[in-house]
Amino acid sequence: MARGGINKALVSRARETLIRQGENPSIDAIRVALGNTGSRSTIHRYLREIEEEASARLDDEALISQPIKELVGRLASVLRQEAQAAIDESHTKHQDQVQSLTSRIQELETSLTNINKTLAETAHELQNALGDLEKSKASEEALTVKEAKAIQTEEKLRELLAEKQTQIESLEEKHRHSREAMEHYRQSVKEQRDQDQRKHEQHNQQLQAEIRALNQTLSVKQSDITQLNKDNGRLAAELGAAQKTAANLETEQRKLTASLESRTKEADSLKTQLSEFKAQSEELNKVKKLNEELQTWKAEASVSIGKLEAEIAVKTDMMNRLMEEKRSRRRRGR
Repeated sequence: MARGGINKALVSRARETLIRQGENPSIDAIRVALGNTGSRSTIHRYLREIEEEASARLDDEALISQPIKELVGRLASVLRQEAQAAIDESHTKHQDQVQSLTSRIQELETSLTNINKTLAETAHELQNALGDLEKSKASEEALTVKEAKAIQTEEKLRELLAEKQTQIESLEEKHRHSREAMEHYRQSVKEQRDQDQRKHEQHNQQLQAEIRALNQTLSVKQSDITQLNKDNGRLAAELGAAQKTAANLETEQRKLTASLESRTKEADSLKTQLSEFKAQSEELNKVKKLNEELQTWKAEASVSIGKLEAEIAVKTDMMNRLMEEKRSRRRRGR
């Protein structure tokens, strides 16, 4: 006995209603159509009996003539073949598209991985380049300071050299005056020698003392001149070294300027590559969006295939009913 008051007739009507609505007449669907009454085992037993009766009706040669049976069989075969061909073609196209897009997605994901790796390396190189650039700027500023100090030192050395040169000229002028005074004195002594022969003897020692004092003074002045010449040479050497240092600093500054320009060009190139990587990332996002649309289309295609299968079931049921009506007419004719 069926629970909940259901019977085979109710199950059969529910089945036919679901088929006409294009739905699959499953056990759960029939139970819902019956108001959630009846056990699944009872519904399954009735469905099996209904399907066996339908199969028996189609195979009953006493009720169906051979031409009609063959016609129905061919029609059912053609419908199944057409439905299966449409399903196979749609499935093949879908599989090809899914495989193509899957391959494309894998390629783009691989490319994105490489791009992200390259981008990270590029960002690291850019950071190092910026660090080197900052160091170059700091070195350039330090060299500028050194160059300014070297220029100040050179100016001081030039001033000191000018002062020493002035002292040398002054000492030479004094030495010349001393020699002129000595020569004038000797000339005077010579002119007065005859007249002051006796005075000369008296003043000889005094004159000799004065000559010795003058010679000593001349020697001291000559030593001062020698020392000034030495100082002049030393200052000239220091000036040459300072000029050489200034030239080296200027050469190093030019090298740093060239390196700074090269680092700036590298930074611009890295920024351009970063823009290209962003464009490729946007393209990958578009492909992912296309894949999502394809998945949506796949779901819709599955629904369409389900509807097509339901339509085939409806047509089969219609043929069953047609054959049932024909059989009824035959019985009434008898």
